[in-house]
Amino acid sequence: MSNYILMLNRQNRAFTNGDEIEGSNLISVVLLTQNALTPIYQPPHQVMSSIPKEIPSEIIVVHYNFANGTGLIDKALESTNHDDQNTNKRVLHVKVEGEFASAVMRGIELSIGKFILVMDADHPYSKEIIPELIKELIANPNYVIVVSRFVKGADVPRKPFIHTVIGKLARIIAKYGLKVTNVEDPMSRCFAFSRHVVKDIRFEGKGKEALLEILVKINNNKNKNVEVKEIPIKQQGTQVTKKINFNRILNYSKAVWHLYRYGRKSKEMLYDSDITEQKKHKSILFLSKAGRFFTVGASGFIVNYVVSFLLANVVSNVWYLQATLVGIIVSITTNFLLNKVWTFEDRDFSTRHFLRQYVSFLALCSLGAVIQLTLVFVFVEYSHIQYAISLVMAVCVASLSNFLLNKRITFGEKIWE
Repeated sequence: MSNYILMLNRQNRAFTNGDEIEGSNLISVVLLTQNALTPIYQPPHQVMSSIPKEIPSEIIVVHYNFANGTGLIDKALESTNHDDQNTNKRVLHVKVEGEFASAVMRGIELSIGKFILVMDADHPYSKEIIPELIKELIANPNYVIVVSRFVKGADVPRKPFIHTVIGKLARIIAKYGLKVTNVEDPMSRCFAFSRHVVKDIRFEGKGKEALLEILVKINNNKNKNVEVKEIPIKQQGTQVTKKINFNRILNYSKAVWHLYRYGRKSKEMLYDSDITEQKKHKSILFLSKAGRFFTVGASGFIVNYVVSFLLANVVSNVWYLQATLVGIIVSITTNFLLNKVWTFEDRDFSTRHFLRQYVSFLALCSLGAVIQLTLVFVFVEYSHIQYAISLVMAVCVASLSNFLLNKRITFGEKIWE
């Protein structure tokens, strides 16, 4: 079965060139029929007459699941390809070997309109349905408009009890199994939407549940913000209730299972995408904080030098070692304050919390100094590495350990975030 990517259909130019598609208010009506000739309930000329004359439109009649008589279909194509006399209206007949959903996808693939209306032409919808669908769609271009049998105001023939029970069960499965919670009639065969709503979404068109597949795949696309609006169905006559056989139930079950697996796979892919994005975000955040921490460290060196120099050379009666000690204390304090407010964005200045962090920061900086001195000694005395290189290596290790320890212990953050 072919996959369909529904998008602004530039590849198919059945009626017009690609430039006419974008921005056009053309409405594409996709009529689905199992009749080899003209559909019984929704013939193209009748559908065309119900579309406001000022709105450009096209009709694509898709003949699907035909039992036999391909020749009859060919005659239908020949006899109705020029049904309309209005150059603003167009009619195309195509044949598809497959079920309802694949016929829907083929019709949409061939369409070129900005708005798409799908209708089971073998169903007795009232003539007011199409104008109402068009009106709602133009007013709500980001919605999927569904003609529903289960909303207030719907007028449908009474069905046998077993049909009602099976239909209710099918809707419950769609609602709770596939999470299609925003529509009462997910198996409707008459609906409309704007082309951008399904742009770049891949549809497979399997079985009979075209709307259900569209809703599931739209709901699983996090880039789509699409809602559903239902309008009540009104039938223009009594339709003979079709038997629900085991084949139809089996086809629905297969479609639900396929869409359920698709939903799980989509969630897994979305989860993996989110995990990747989170990892990327954490890496950026980690590097940002590391950069801030080392920038603060560089500023601490400047503060240490300036304070020590001023005390030793400007202020009288201050011994240079005392001046150096004060410079160290002042630089550690400014480093702590800058890291607290800027690097780790901690705004808690309660006395107990502040003092605990300050003591922890002081202790870890002292530990960093011990690490640096120890590494310099080991590199020079035991590894016989030049002092300049040893000093650089020791400073890097001590600075990194200082950052990681303060991040985890002093400011209570996880290492990789």
